[in-house]
Amino acid sequence: MRLALISPKGVGMGTNDENKRTMEIYEQLNSIDSLKELMNCPNSPLLTIAALVEDFFDDIVYIDEEIENIDWNEFYDIVAMSFMTQQASRAFELAEKFRERGSYLVSGGMHPTNSPEESIKYFDTVFVGEGEKTWFEFMRDFKNNCTKRIYINDAEIDMNTVPIPRFDLLKMDKYRTIPLQISRGCPHNCEFCASTKVYGAKYRHKSVSKILEEIEIIKKLKPNPHIYFTDDNMLVNKKFSIELLKEIQGGGFRWMTHSDVSVAKHPEVLKLLFSSGCRKIVIGFESIVPNSLQSLENWKYKKLNFYSEAIRTIQSYGVGVWGTFIIGLDHDDNSVFQRVVDFTLENNLYGAMISVPTPFPGSDLYKRLENEGRILTKHWGSYTLWNVVVQPANMTVKELREGFEYTLKEIYSDEASAKRMEYFKRIYSSLKEKSS
Repeated sequence: MRLALISPKGVGMGTNDENKRTMEIYEQLNSIDSLKELMNCPNSPLLTIAALVEDFFDDIVYIDEEIENIDWNEFYDIVAMSFMTQQASRAFELAEKFRERGSYLVSGGMHPTNSPEESIKYFDTVFVGEGEKTWFEFMRDFKNNCTKRIYINDAEIDMNTVPIPRFDLLKMDKYRTIPLQISRGCPHNCEFCASTKVYGAKYRHKSVSKILEEIEIIKKLKPNPHIYFTDDNMLVNKKFSIELLKEIQGGGFRWMTHSDVSVAKHPEVLKLLFSSGCRKIVIGFESIVPNSLQSLENWKYKKLNFYSEAIRTIQSYGVGVWGTFIIGLDHDDNSVFQRVVDFTLENNLYGAMISVPTPFPGSDLYKRLENEGRILTKHWGSYTLWNVVVQPANMTVKELREGFEYTLKEIYSDEASAKRMEYFKRIYSSLKEKSS
C-alpha cells in the first residue's frame, strides 16, 4: 500500500485582491527573513504520523505544496492531510481531486480537530485530537474494512511515547528551517488561540535524551541546521529548560522557539540560550492597549508593565525577541497603529509579527464573534492573520486594512531596519568583549 502525507498550500490562498495586496506590502518590507523562516517550514505532525504507521505501508511520501507540485499521475491508497485553518480551503479542493482518483481520504490537525463536522464533508475519516493512539486503531479498522468516520482522542499523550518523526522524508535542500516539537500544552488561555483547545493547559515534554536523539538525526540529514522548536511555550518549565540547554551547548545548530515573558525573570535560563544556539524567541505580547490585552488573557495583562524590561533583558543576552501583536481588537481605536510602531522601535525589537483579529474555529474568539454576527467570511484561505475577516468594533474595515499596512511598513522601513541592526551590533560587540 502507498500513503501520501500532504501539507496543503496555505500561502496565497486568499482572494485575488487579498493576495495582490499582500504581495505588494511584503515586497516593500526590509529584513523579513525571519518571518519567511516561520512560514516556510515542514509539517512536523505528518512526519510523526509517517513514523507511527511505517510498518503498514510499502511506500510513504511527504508532499509539501509550498515547495512542490502534486504529481496527479501517482496513485495512493490513502491520502492523509494535516492542516491549519488557512490551509483548509485548499485541503478541501485537494480532497475532491483525490476522491475522483479513488484514494481513501483522512484528515487531522488543528482545523479538522476544531471543525470535524465541516471536514467530514470532504474526507472519509477525520482525526480529532492528538493522533498517536487513534492512528493505530484506524489502521486496524482499515485492514478489516470497518473504518469509523471520526476517531476521537481526548487523552493526553505521553510525549516520550511519540515516535521520532521521519525527517528523512523531507527534501532538506528546500528548507531553511526544520521543525521539532518537544512539548505540548500551554498554561495560558488566550481568547484567540485554538491550540490550547487541542493540547490543553498542562505542559508535557519529551525527555532530554529523546530530544538529543532527534536533534542528531536532523544534523545528519542537514549539517548545521536551523531548528524551529514549534512548541507553544517551550521555556515555561525552568528546571527542564536548564537541563536541556546545558546539554545542547555548542551543539552545532541554531534554533528559535516560542516563550512567554516570564523567561526574562530566569537569568539561569537566559545565560544558556545564546551558547546553546538560540538566536530568536517569539513572544506573544498580543497588545499594548491595556483593555485590549485584558480582554485576551489576564496573565499577560498583569505583565504589561514588564514588557519593555523583559525585551531589554532577553536581548541583552544576544537573543532577539520577535514580538507578536494583534491590532484592531475591540478596545483599539485608530491610535493603536502608531502605538505599536512606537513600542516596537523604542524597544528595539528584533522583529514583529503584526496581525489582525482572526477567529480560528475552536477559539473563544470564534465563538464570540460568531454569536455577534461579526465574521465577514469563512473562506479559510483568507485566514492568514493579515486579511481582515471580521468587522472591527471601533474602526472600519478599510481603516484596519490601511492601518495594518502602515504599521508593517513603518516597522520594516529601511530606517527602522538600520536602527535595529546597529542596536544588535552593539549587543554582540559587548558580549564578545565580555567573553574575551
